[in-house]
Amino acid sequence: MKTAFLFTSLCLLIISSAFRSDSINENPTADFATVYIYRGGQFFGSGLNYAIYANGEKICKLSNNRYIEYKVKPGTLSLTARNGGIEVFKKETGIDLEIEAGKKYYVRGDLKTSITRSRLEMSEVTENTAKRDMNGMTVDNCQEALNN
Repeated sequence: MKTAFLFTSLCLLIISSAFRSDSINENPTADFATVYIYRGGQFFGSGLNYAIYANGEKICKLSNNRYIEYKVKPGTLSLTARNGGIEVFKKETGIDLEIEAGKKYYVRGDLKTSITRSRLEMSEVTENTAKRDMNGMTVDNCQEALNN
């Protein structure tokens, strides 16, 4: 008898908590947009990691054949890529995006090299192109730091 009462009470507690209406934001990312930044797998320059900056703040070092998912508030987003180490005639490359809340954006980084330098050329691509390019890619190691 006692166990039946405890079981019934537990079931009612679970059911009542499932239907409660708190003022919790149902979609916490509605105020943000998601920007996917990825770099395809290339043999030449695969050991180079490029530091990715969002509005001047370093967010990640993007590795070869990896991507990052970056949540950002609406407005202008300026993404830049810089190569570390010693290099002659270093060049910083970047892209500016107008971000709207709730949307997804995809930025592809293509490694461009010359005799004196290499750079990560960044360009916005469509979702279909990004999904095709990102097939088989893994999340970069720095994604944990972005999630916190």
